[in-house]
Amino acid sequence: MPTVKVYYFQVKAAGESIRLLLAYGGQEFEDIRVAREDWPELKPSMPFGQMPVLEIDGKKYAQTIAIARYLGRKYGLVGKDIEEDFQIDQIIEFFNDIRIKAASVFYETDENMKAKKQEENEKNHYPVMLKKLDEIITKNKGHMALGKVFMTTLKVYIHIK
Repeated sequence: MPTVKVYYFQVKAAGESIRLLLAYGGQEFEDIRVAREDWPELKPSMPFGQMPVLEIDGKKYAQTIAIARYLGRKYGLVGKDIEEDFQIDQIIEFFNDIRIKAASVFYETDENMKAKKQEENEKNHYPVMLKKLDEIITKNKGHMALGKVFMTTLKVYIHIK
């Protein structure tokens, strides 16, 4: 069995979907939670100077969605053809749009702007986006895509949780 490591900060966030996919695949891995104060020293050793990073037998893989697609393929959580893969990918990207809206509030340092962004999201963005997400889940019989579990399900679960 390969030696697998997951590098991420001491939070769930973007690293958690990778951990879930590895657990789903039955892959043991070392979960390396990096403290903020240790990050500057580790950063140059990461492919894009970012985390999360998946390391398999010394080879480092970067970018959350790319890693999720890689593990999804490895563990059979992808479509049976290019059309189904597209259906899965568009849901991942749509959910990422929702996450970006939320992150714009979370990372805003000006309290007045933070409140304005949150109000804008709650009034104009979330209702439309979440209604569309509900329609997708209903159409897919309780699933994110194609009526069964795919990597999208695990990725979205983490962000909603």
